Amino acid sequence: MTHFGVICPPFSGHLNPLAALGRELQQRGHRVTFLQIPDLEASVRSEGLNFYPIGQGIYRPGFLAESFAQLAQLSRLESLRYSVTLCQQVSEMFCQDAPDAIQAAGIEALLVDQLEPAGEVVAESLNIPFITVCCAQAIRRQADVPPFFMGWSYQNTWWARLRNLAAYYLLDRNSKPI
Repeated sequence: MTHFGVICPPFSGHLNPLAALGRELQQRGHRVTFLQIPDLEASVRSEGLNFYPIGQGIYRPGFLAESFAQLAQLSRLESLRYSVTLCQQVSEMFCQDAPDAIQAAGIEALLVDQLEPAGEVVAESLNIPFITVCCAQAIRRQADVPPFFMGWSYQNTWWARLRNLAAYYLLDRNSKPI
């Protein structure tokens, strides 16, 4: 059977669905190990899944709770910038620590959350197979589809498409560090 590693953002909306997938894979005889920051070890192990800590040189205990508390104090563009910086740090951590962790743990394939771009990069750099898992709304970037982060309704007009494209441009510009 296969030993799967899981790479996802350290947020419950991503961890919980992947934990359910991991438990199902375990019931089918596979081994599943989450690669994650130490703050999440108890949560992952409580799901009956294996845990391999990464990011220990970067993240001190309590980092995740502090980050959420800080984010709760921000709004609009400030919260977007803070979130981008946090996601950039997480992606850097995966790029730095995951390759060695994968080899040390004997992981053969990866389950990669669509919102963690480093997972695909790590898999390809190690030449191991990966499966992209979508635990949130699929991101479909088209002019006629309002961006996932805006509360806009679909409208089939030229100005709505232009508005959508402008919002995607701002997202790309603000997410460039990731």
